Amino acid sequence: ALSEAAPPGTVIALVRVTDRDSGKNGQLQCRVLGSGGGPGAVPFTLEENYDNFYTVVTDRPLDREAQDEYNVTIVARDGGNPPLNSTKSFSVRILDENDN
Repeated sequence: ALSEAAPPGTVIALVRVTDRDSGKNGQLQCRVLGSGGGPGAVPFTLEENYDNFYTVVTDRPLDREAQDEYNVTIVARDGGNPPLNSTKSFSVRILDENDN
């Protein structure tokens, strides 16, 4: 759960991705599905840290009255040919703050 008063840049999760392959097959790209703005976009993005660790952070203000829960899906894709991918999802509930 996360307060709707959380400012942009608030860390909500730490994610580590691994791939046992070597070379391009072991190089990973990750993203949050539905991020980037537009209708239905989630207000979260990934920031790469180091050694395949990423943080999921808020990228804009939250409004519980507009949406009180988000399903966050992270997609990891390797650099193989064809590329393989894996997804994991989790829910984030938005808690109400007194807006008055």
